[in-house]
This record gives sequence, structure tokens and C-alpha cells, in this order.
Amino acid sequence: MMMMMMTAPLQLCGGLKGGVEAAVHAAREMFDSEECECLLLIDASNAFNSLNRSAALNNIRFICPDFSMYLSNTYGMSSNLFISDGDVHETLLSKTGTTQGDSSAMPMYACGLMPLVLTLRDVKKIRQILYADDAGGGGTLEVVREWWDRVKEDGPGYGYYPEPSKSWLIVKEEHEQRAKKLFPDVNITTAGQKYLGSFIGMEKGKKEWLKEKVEKWVVEIKELCEIAKTEPQLAYSAYTIGLSKRWSYLMRTTPNISSELHPIEKTIREELIPAITGQPFVTDKLRAIMALPARLGGMGIENPCEIADLEYKNSRYATDDLVKSILNQDLRYKRDEASEKLAMRNIKAAKNKFHEKRRDEIKEKLTKREGRNLDLLEEKGASTWLTCIPLQSHRYTLNRQEFHDALSARYDMPVVGEARAVECACGEKNSIAHSMSCKMGKFVQNRHNCVRDFLAAELQDVCYDTKIEPHLLNVGGAELPPGTVTGDGARLDISTRGFWGSQDCTYFDVRVFDSRAQSNETENIADSYINHE
Repeated sequence: MMMMMMTAPLQLCGGLKGGVEAAVHAAREMFDSEECECLLLIDASNAFNSLNRSAALNNIRFICPDFSMYLSNTYGMSSNLFISDGDVHETLLSKTGTTQGDSSAMPMYACGLMPLVLTLRDVKKIRQILYADDAGGGGTLEVVREWWDRVKEDGPGYGYYPEPSKSWLIVKEEHEQRAKKLFPDVNITTAGQKYLGSFIGMEKGKKEWLKEKVEKWVVEIKELCEIAKTEPQLAYSAYTIGLSKRWSYLMRTTPNISSELHPIEKTIREELIPAITGQPFVTDKLRAIMALPARLGGMGIENPCEIADLEYKNSRYATDDLVKSILNQDLRYKRDEASEKLAMRNIKAAKNKFHEKRRDEIKEKLTKREGRNLDLLEEKGASTWLTCIPLQSHRYTLNRQEFHDALSARYDMPVVGEARAVECACGEKNSIAHSMSCKMGKFVQNRHNCVRDFLAAELQDVCYDTKIEPHLLNVGGAELPPGTVTGDGARLDISTRGFWGSQDCTYFDVRVFDSRAQSNETENIADSYINHE
């Protein structure tokens, strides 16, 4: 905490929540202001390996004493780097920079460069922002030129070597000619330039840059579609947990891009979802449902065109205080944790409200059976199998047929596979509804026994004398509900001792019912549970 407070808001890579997003928002707002003529984006050469380690460790002693002791223990002496080439082994001493993979590398770099950052504040009227070695400075051309000269002059002493060939000056069109005279040593553009995974500059430049990224992502989605042909569960998990997060960050940091993301949505709908579900095409209703979170009956395959504006709005709201502190060039960021938590709660509530509104709009277009099915999918635990990571060591993986069948059952879609979709082995026409009640193959019996055996195994761990299908006493003559076995041979599913009391014997009866069966579909879901107790 102290280390973050000592570096923010001018250096944002010290672990501050939302730091990189705040850096992008501040840089864009800085450039768009009337008094700003240009924004210089600096990239340093081999930054983390070039950091002056001895200077950094000495400076951190005063900047953040609590962090200094740990860094002195890990970086105080040169470490050995081993290089092996067959029978030849060499050792190099690591004397500069930070170690790749070290969790403290980024905060160490942030603290190590703070004296340079504070020195650059001497340039009057400059507004600067750093995220690790990515530095940005905005203002008039003359002010930014002075700042750039100071970076080149003072930076190497701290191990910061600015690289002109990788640095870009984004300048407003009316100042382009002056910029070329003042900055002959850096790249100059009036269209804009990428910055920390987003884009700063003109709308035309943003669209051209975005088009290239979207085309690359479309190719990656299509590659995932090829994987989905044999491993749909893995492809689905890779998409929701990994690939989709690439444009999620872009949506949070770049405004007005919903229309530019249409090729992604088109590929998702026409190729990815059919590959994952095994269905030949996706209806409008099904696509809308799958865009919902899994807890609301969807699959979490969001439509980027629909949520882009909301994501950007939420990011601006969450980072508002930090962005203001950056633009004010405050020496210290006064972090308000209560305000941050309130913002997170409000953002979560806004997202929930958005998705719940979309769900209600979808339900208005569904039939009674489809609406009830969506209600069933919102039941607690109904989507656990879908959202878990498919770890083979935990037996969470499903093969292609199992995953397709599970999705067909979830959304009441046709059975995948021409032969299986026509006729069941029992001779009846096959469907999801028929498969839930067909007596051939003992599926109805096996699904009950699976739940029974699992419950018995868990009870065995915490209780004792656990038995499966124990025989009950003959109670002939007693008045019991119709169908009750009162003579010999009566059994319940499980009995165990120690559940309610140390010697008490407790009996359990497992009941599995098809909530979509005709006998249940007219009932309220809560009533169905009660009626089958």
C-alpha cells in the first residue's frame, strides 16, 4: 500500500488497481484538451534490464523504507546467470536491472525511477504520466521539447535510455509544421498512435488501427473454431476465460468502438457458436440468450457491440479520482478505499441491471416453455458444470458428444448427429425430452443411482454405519400413502448414523425428476421441488 502511494499518480505501475486504464484515460484527456498542442509517447530501450540497480536500491531506501529491506535481500548482491551450450558452461553476473519473472520487478522499477520523475516535474507546465518505461508528456510544443531534452539528459543516470526511433509525437494538425522543426529526432503523426493497448489521436487513425486488431482477432476466433470441432468444451473455456478478454480491455479503454467490433460478433455468431454447440445455425433468440451470464441462463459469450459503451463508461467511473489526480499532476495520490469499494459495488450493480434488463426483454419474446426453461437455468448450481475449468485431473472434462448433448439439453435444442436425431434405440423418435424418460439403457435408473452413490460416499466421510438401500421393518397394517411398500422388501436409498445425533439413524431418499416433463411443466419451479419431496 505504502509503495503504491509513493509512486502514484505520476508512475502507475506500482500495483495500483486500475492504474493502466487510468493512464490511458488521462493521456487521451490530456491530448484532447484545448491547451495541449502535442503528446510525446516515449519508449525506453531494454528498460527493465537497464535499470541502474545500485541507484534504485539506494533511492528506494528513502522513498519506501518498508520495501527496501526486501529488495536489498534479493538484489543487494549480483546473482549468477548460467549459460549452457552442450558441454560448455558459462556464468554471467546480473548487476543491473530487475529479474524477469520476479513479482517485485514492476514495483521496484516504479520506485527506482521516481527520482527521475520528480526531476522532470521541474519543467514548467508539463503534464507527464508514466506506466513503467512507457512515458507520456503533454503540453505546448516548446514545453514538451524541453521535457524531452531533460529525459534524454537525466534518464541514463537512472538506467532509463529513451529510444527516439520508438518514440512518437502525436500533434494536432495545425501545429504539424512547427513540430517537424522542433522534433527532427522522433516519429511524428497527426493521425494518432497506440498507447498501452489503446489508441490516442484522431478518429480516422483509431479506426484504421482498430480494423487491423479486429482482423487479427477474427483470425484467432476462427482458429479456435477449428479446435471446437474436436474439443468444444476446451474451445469454449479458452474463449470465455482467455481470448474474449483481449477486446474487453480495449472496450474499457477506448470510446465509441461498438460499430468497429461487428466483424468479431459476426464471426462469433456464424462460426464460433455453431462449432461449440454443434448446431448448424444460431437463431436471434438463442444468440441473445447465450450473451447472458451463465447465472442468468446464458453462456457468457457476450456481444461486444452491445457492451462496449457500458464497459468504457464503467472504467471511466472506476478510475475517475485517479485520472483527475494525474491531470492535476499531484505529487501524492490520496487514495480513498471506501470510495473505490463503493464504485466497484455500483459498477457491479450497473452490470447486473444491464443483464437483467436484457434477460427480461428476451423473456418477452419467448414461448411459455422457453421462458420456463430459462427460469430453470437460473436455479442455483444449474450452470456450475458449464463455467468450471475443464481440468482432466478433477474429471471435469467432457468429450465432444457429451458437451454437445449437455448444451442440447440445456437449451432444448435438437440432438446433434443425424443418426441419433432420427430414432432412439427403443424405436421411438429421439429428442431431448424422450432421452430424459426412455427406459432403455437404464439411464433413468443410473442417473438416480449416481446421485445416491455420491451422497453416500460423502456421508461415509463424516458419519458412520452408512448403508445403501437398507431393508426396513415390516409395517403391515399401518396407514401410509398409496404405493408404499408395507411388507418385506421395503427399502430407502441411504441410512447413516451420526447425522443428527451421535447414535441416531437417519434415512435419506433420493429423488430425481424431469422438470421439463409434461406433468411438471405447468407447475411453479419451487412447487415442483415441494411436490417431489
